[in-house]
Amino acid sequence: MNEEVKEMVARGICPQCGSRLYHKEGCMECDGCGWSSCNEA
Repeated sequence: MNEEVKEMVARGICPQCGSRLYHKEGCMECDGCGWSSCNEA
C-alpha cells in the first residue's frame, strides 16, 4: 500500500471511490465499491 493510500485509509476515505470506510473483521472496508485494506496487504 503506497503512502497516499495509507493516508486516505487513515482518514476513513476509500482510495478507490472516495466513499467512507468502516471497520469489519480487522480491516477497513468500503460499502460503496467493496474495497478492503486486507486485500491491499
